[in-house]
Amino acid sequence: MGCPAARRERKAEGTRMSDFFQESFLPIWNAGGYLMYPLVGLALLIFVTGVEMIVYLNDLKGKEPSDRAIESWVEKPETTSGEVQAMIEYGKSGLPLQREVINRFSEIRNEHLSRVDRRRTMLAVFVGAAPLTGLLGTVIGMLSTFKGLAISTGGQTVNMVADGISEALITTQLGLVIAIPGYVMLMLIEKRQNALDQLITRIEACVAKKARQASL
Repeated sequence: MGCPAARRERKAEGTRMSDFFQESFLPIWNAGGYLMYPLVGLALLIFVTGVEMIVYLNDLKGKEPSDRAIESWVEKPETTSGEVQAMIEYGKSGLPLQREVINRFSEIRNEHLSRVDRRRTMLAVFVGAAPLTGLLGTVIGMLSTFKGLAISTGGQTVNMVADGISEALITTQLGLVIAIPGYVMLMLIEKRQNALDQLITRIEACVAKKARQASL
């Protein structure tokens, strides 16, 4: 059991966190209006999809190998592991026919790179939708502002104008905050996808070289 002082400290810490949440986060959430829900949903989709693809490509590609390392892998696939080993073994199963080797590596590209293309396209849609959703919040907020100006009933007008401006600014800001890291993720995924394509091409060239040598 913890001492009473430690329990009181934990309780005070929980109270401070609750107060911070109610005083700092909830007013921003309420001021942003109902569009905060789709914006947060887009943020989660962007994060999950982007991290999933970055991890997937990192596991496939690994570190940049030298030409000698690739030749060693092709000679003895068991010296590597995971998807790279499976690629080499599947590609080598087409030996000694060079055309068969090329066809098998085309299948490998379709399996891995096509999947990345599909997910990257979906991620691009999510990233592009975030600032547009924020812009929609701007339009809704400005409509609320104009509505407040049209009513012209003293204090109520001031409150409606302030609420409309808050909604317009907060949703636009959140949309941009979500989209900017999303664009960074897209660039990282594209870079790793190109690196994976180059790795497959280098492995294919090494296996095709063996096919040519076997046909002589």
